[in-house]
Amino acid sequence: MYTVFLGCYTHQNTAQDAEKAEGIYRLLIDDKGKLTERTLAARQVSPSYFYMTGDKKLLFAVTESPEEKGKIDAYQVDPETTALTLVSERTAAGAGLCHVTMDPSEKNLVVTCYDEATIQTYPVRDGQITPMFSLRHHMGSGPVLDRQEAAHAHSVVFTPEGNYAVVCDLGMDMLLVYTLNEDTGKLHRMTKLNFKAPAGTGPRHMVFSPDGRFAYVACELSSEILVLSYHHETGFALIEKVSTLNPEYGLSRNYPAAIRITGDGRFVYVSNRGEDTIACFAVNPESGRISLSSSASTRGWYPRDFILTRDEKLLIAANQLSDNLVIYERDSNSGLLSLTDEQAMPQKPIALWEY
Repeated sequence: MYTVFLGCYTHQNTAQDAEKAEGIYRLLIDDKGKLTERTLAARQVSPSYFYMTGDKKLLFAVTESPEEKGKIDAYQVDPETTALTLVSERTAAGAGLCHVTMDPSEKNLVVTCYDEATIQTYPVRDGQITPMFSLRHHMGSGPVLDRQEAAHAHSVVFTPEGNYAVVCDLGMDMLLVYTLNEDTGKLHRMTKLNFKAPAGTGPRHMVFSPDGRFAYVACELSSEILVLSYHHETGFALIEKVSTLNPEYGLSRNYPAAIRITGDGRFVYVSNRGEDTIACFAVNPESGRISLSSSASTRGWYPRDFILTRDEKLLIAANQLSDNLVIYERDSNSGLLSLTDEQAMPQKPIALWEY
């Protein structure tokens, strides 16, 4: 049995007559990939992203509402029932929080604010979110005028050796690199390691290969994956750009969102909002290069987030604009996805995290 937390926008309504969202939901999914139960886990305004500590004791959620400043909530997770209890809350510096993670020591939350292009750190002590210690503001723009009029920080991932925090900035076409002092939460710029992405690509999210030699960046504005080499002393270098789309899709608009890599490093998956697919790419382990091997329809509109279960037997995706969840069984040899279930969800399902 799999337990998955689902976050839904509460500040937006869809055109169809869907169930109004109230925040965070708990989903139970059986070993055959069938949804067996959905319950409201916590009422929260528009949870946009999650992070759970390695010991599974705390679930952090950030909010993204245009009507108020973002909030960061910490929930204690009951180890037997997975019930959530709010134990700490902190108002962030700005609205539009779109991502949250922790440094490798799990002493500090690192929060991304899209609207104001900031990276913020909040030390966590005894399960409590303490006041913000560090804030870094990005300034810049790109050639796509309606989306890159200013910097827009979108996500943070730590490098495999744990030395650096890497920020995908969609508005600047940049990967910006920082060190983080785990004892204080202070961010320090490492400008020499920054990577300038091709103009107009719009880096959104990224993952590293398990061996740490390569990085894969989902680019929202160009519908591409940037394949990069990585070294902790010299930073990033571009190997290739690969379209996320099936050649048969044509020229319609598309915006890649989430990206995941399997534990063996053999497959990269990315969600396409527009084509409305989960695309699977086979990875060459020597060169890091990738090739499209299959695409699975998400049977809905705008798959903003998806996850691989911890055992990588299932892939679960949430369609933001059609208010439905799809579950696939994953073939570990070919990477191929086979649909096992499709269920209606409350309005605007956008974030997923497995317990």
